[in-house]
This record gives sequence, C-alpha cells and structure tokens, in this order.
Amino acid sequence: MKINLFEDFPSHSKKDWMDQIIRDLKGKDFGKTLVSVTEDGIKVNPFYTAEDMNLADSLSGYRNRVNPAPSIPGLPPRIWTNVSSFEGTNGKSTNEEILDALLNGADGLLLDLKGDEDLSVLLKGVEPQYIQIFLNPVGDPIQVLNGFMEWVNQNGWRPDTIYGGILWDGFAAALIEKTDKRTVVEIAKSLLQIGEEFCNFKVLSIDASAYHNSGASPVQELTFGLAAWIDLIDVLVGEGFYPQEIIQKTMFRLAVGSDFFLEIAKVKAARILMHRMISLYQLDIPAEDLFFFVETSFWTKTTSDPDTDMIRNTTEAMAGIIGGANALYVLPHDIATEIPGTLAERLARNVSNILKEESYLDKILDPVAGSYFIENLMVAIFQKVKESLSHVEELGGWWTCYESRFIQKEVKTLRKKKMEDVLEGRRSKIGVNKYTIRKEIMNPKSKAEEEESWALSPCRESMLAENLIWNL
Repeated sequence: MKINLFEDFPSHSKKDWMDQIIRDLKGKDFGKTLVSVTEDGIKVNPFYTAEDMNLADSLSGYRNRVNPAPSIPGLPPRIWTNVSSFEGTNGKSTNEEILDALLNGADGLLLDLKGDEDLSVLLKGVEPQYIQIFLNPVGDPIQVLNGFMEWVNQNGWRPDTIYGGILWDGFAAALIEKTDKRTVVEIAKSLLQIGEEFCNFKVLSIDASAYHNSGASPVQELTFGLAAWIDLIDVLVGEGFYPQEIIQKTMFRLAVGSDFFLEIAKVKAARILMHRMISLYQLDIPAEDLFFFVETSFWTKTTSDPDTDMIRNTTEAMAGIIGGANALYVLPHDIATEIPGTLAERLARNVSNILKEESYLDKILDPVAGSYFIENLMVAIFQKVKESLSHVEELGGWWTCYESRFIQKEVKTLRKKKMEDVLEGRRSKIGVNKYTIRKEIMNPKSKAEEEESWALSPCRESMLAENLIWNL
C-alpha cells in the first residue's frame, strides 16, 4: 500500500509562495533583496517550483546518465576514479610513492611526464589493467604517449585493458606556450594514430580547466573549451578522420570551484552540451559513456590560509562527484604554495575515499536528478553557452578568436574584476579578507603577473590581495 504523506497538506502555486514572500519582505524589493545574479548574468531565484520546470523537462532524458552500469555484480551504481598526481622526475622514489598511494585508496594515477622517463622504473609493480592512468605531458605529447605505449607493449598487456588518457588539448596549451594551428593539428593526428589500438584510452581532451584556473566564468569555460574542440574536429574531418573516432578518443577536463550548486550544474550541463554536439554528427553515443575528468580548483586556493582550502577542496570534490565526474583529482590543499607537502597529498586522496565510504555518494547514481534548483541552473548555463558558442563561430572560430586576443581579453577582464573584488572586500574570501589570521605567507605559485597579451596562465582569485599583504 502506497501512502502519500503530503495528502493532508494543501497544495500551493508559485504565486501563493510569491505573495507570502512579498508580505514578509514588508515593502523591500523582491529582485534586489532575494534574487542574485552570477558573473554570467544568470538570475538565481530564492526558490523554484514545479511550475519552473517547463524548460528543464527538456533535459529530463539526461537524468541518471552519469556513468555506465557497473559490469561487476555488487558494485554500487555510482563509480568514479580516485586520482593521485605524481611527477616522473625521480623514478625510484616516485615509484614508492605511487605504490603507497595505490595501497591506500587511489585507483587512478596522473603522471606529469616529459617523455624521457624510464617507465619500467617509475611504474614498477603497477598493474594498469586494474586502475586508470592519465598522462599530463610537460614535454612533447607525442613522445610521452609513445613512451607509455611502448611500456604497455613491452609488458604484454592487451591494449583494450588500458584505461585512462592523455590530458592534452593543443588549443588550451597554446595559451601557455605559443604555437601555430598547423602544429596542434599535426600533434592531434599523431596521437590519434598512436592510440588507435587502445580503444579505452583517450588521446584528446577538451580542457575547460585551463580557462577556469585563469579566472573564467562557468559559461566562458564551457564555451571556449567546446569551441576549440569544434575547431579541431572540423580540421581533422577535413583531413580524412571520421568524427566517431575523434569523439570516442576525447575526454572532457573540468575544474570545479567553490560555488557549490552552480558548479554541479556546470558539470552536468557540460555533459549535455557535449552529447548534443555529438548528435549533430549523427552519432549515437550514450551520454553516460562520455568521460569527464574533474579536478578541484587551483583558482580558489590561497597562500594565506591553506587550512580553509581543505574545506574548499571538500565542497569542490562533492560538486564534482554529484555533477558527474568519472575521474576525480583532488589537488593538495596547499597547492598554491611552492612546495606542497606529503600530508596534503594524503589528505587530498582521502577526500574522495571519505565521500565514498562515509558519505555514501556512490550509493545513488544521480542524487540531484529532478531538482528544481539545479536543473533550472543547468538550463540557464546551457542556453548561455549555446549563445556564446554561436558568437565565437560568427567571429571565425576558436583559433581566430585566439589570434585576435578575443578569448584572452574576455577572461582577463573578468579575472581582474574578481581579483579586485576580493582585494577591496566586495567579494568575501575566508582567510584572505575575512576572518584572516596573521601568519607568514608562502611565496605564491602563480604566473599571471608575467603574462603576455596572447597568453592565459593559471592564477588565483586571492592573488592581488595576498600580494598586497606580502609586500607590507
């Protein structure tokens, strides 16, 4: 027998709620008092009802489409990889750290590689069939991928058992190290050819995190990340590659900030946008098969109060998981300083484990499915990104906007405003301009001050305020 616990309560329309709120405000303006506006111009109302779901219902087909159903019986429905990061410079000692991480909760590796590392030493004892491995090239991506594939082949592992990918987006990389479009395309072609046999290993990325960590808004992140991908696909298709092989070898990389509900909506909207774009190529790839590598934000971290950054890391990780991360990399909470400590790395690894084992976030596939609030935010982000993508295409595409400095100017303008808001106290930042604790500030790890007009470097929201304190 089904019991409706709400049948004794009268139903109320949205107008009823609005009338009550207006009475409670006692003459104050509803819009100015209770409606907030995001940096993308999205209005966020204080409440939503079923009457607001007309547009959101168009996205209902994407509810509970976060990851494929587990193939092993008994596993929880929600699965994500807990990624730990390592630099490949010190082979033997780093190998010990890698094995320790794998024995203590990590099931994914993020390796910063130049391409000349001895992987037989660095990855000794690692069984790649049981984990995911992500390569972050700090050198030639072709050399990095070739070296990894050679290591796999030397050990006799089947290509279809290797999961993970190389976190390379040539367009986003051009914002750090100047290059030309032809070079980016040639590298992409080589990566696709090298990784052809490795069907479960991605060789291309949509790197929206590059814009996030440079100070971009959620709509800017998704717009510029997807616009670059469109540009690349168009060129590769023109040179004989099929859309399906490009799309199946691409993953989406996102960084998640501290605006909890907005960031959940951003990640979920990104999956829908990518899936809708794929459908334009007449391809039937399920939305849950798209791979999202999500990391916590460098932009939100501070040097003046890394302890509070532990809390930021946790809320960002939660937003990433609930939004639909397939792999989660939690940055060490003291990443903004020059030398992150081993304790911070262990704590970062444990954030994902605690959210899984103690908060049970793996027990429900999509806990915000049907949420009036989240889904209305998703619709708003989706529509804004569509409009922005159309504008970028009208301007000639991503590379044209890059060469004209349109992308750089857009992000830098917003970044400057956000930094100045923190500096002048218009934007609260715990540990920086609110509830500050006077203590020695570590030398900040940031590049924005040295930027050229064509570049867009990672930096931090609190950098201006902390530099002021640093120079006092």
